[in-house]
Amino acid sequence: MFRLFSRITGGSPGKVLGAALLSFFLISCTDTDGPPEDIFGVAASGAPIAGMVYVVDAAGVEFSKVINVDGSYKLDVRRMTAPFMLKVVADNGTDPDPDPDLYSFAEQANVTANLTPMTNLALFIAYDKADLAALYNSWESSFSNITAENLKAAQAIVNANLKPQLTAFALDPFTYDFIGTRFTADGTSIDGLLDAMTVDTSGGIVVSIAGLDPLTFDTNIDTADYYIGGDDGIAVAGNYTLTLNVSVDDVEWSEVYLTYNFSAASLPTVYDAKIVEEMFVSFYGTTGTIVINDTSVTADVDTPTTIHAEVDATITTPENVVESYIATYTFTQNL
Repeated sequence: MFRLFSRITGGSPGKVLGAALLSFFLISCTDTDGPPEDIFGVAASGAPIAGMVYVVDAAGVEFSKVINVDGSYKLDVRRMTAPFMLKVVADNGTDPDPDPDLYSFAEQANVTANLTPMTNLALFIAYDKADLAALYNSWESSFSNITAENLKAAQAIVNANLKPQLTAFALDPFTYDFIGTRFTADGTSIDGLLDAMTVDTSGGIVVSIAGLDPLTFDTNIDTADYYIGGDDGIAVAGNYTLTLNVSVDDVEWSEVYLTYNFSAASLPTVYDAKIVEEMFVSFYGTTGTIVINDTSVTADVDTPTTIHAEVDATITTPENVVESYIATYTFTQNL
């Protein structure tokens, strides 16, 4: 890393460290108003959706952005007012699902909010099976109809009805959060289920799985044992300090303490390692080509006041030098 930053800054290790800290701060803040306030996720009906993602806030402010080719998106909501409702509008012919637009919800910034037929179904149930387009268009006066709590309850209903299918794709139906867990639209895991599933809410709820008869969907199904999101890896409330340790080609770089406060909501969780991947790519993205080999997130089980995240990556510099990186992020609650 010293070699890499020295090439960038042309300075001594002390200057290099200062440049690294400054780079981290600048990347963490898209302007001078403070830390990032983003909503991010994936828009997919199995295959990535090509089109636009929209967000509207509690004050009625709306804006949109083109979805990335892999279905991912990120929206800067820094000057907007939570909570948020999201909508994806697919280009003609790119979304085979019967519902033409898909919706989702974010209680605050710095969270994942996927847009899929499953998120659409959960929001439809949470809104008492009423018109989601009307809810979106009147969000400024209607946002109180949707809360994180009633949406989690609706997700539990979806998971309970799809328990065999989720289990078949190695997902825990009792805890899996299909709105807040980042995924890759590559046909595996939840995306594999989305590939095989269609959801139609135009005349009630009709869920079909390829090769099976349409499911009998029960909105009164027992969800007593369901806890969407689980409790592993969910940081306790408060602000956290990041400690970064990096090795480059098996040579460790001494720890750097970044004293900037992170909120618990902005930390990666065991269900959403993509957050720390994006942090790594943002930090080193100007230095060359980055390939993420593996990412993991763990947490203190009993009292999750410490979150550990590790990124294994390979970086090819502009000079075609290939370097192996292991970056370990430790978020510790400020007590």
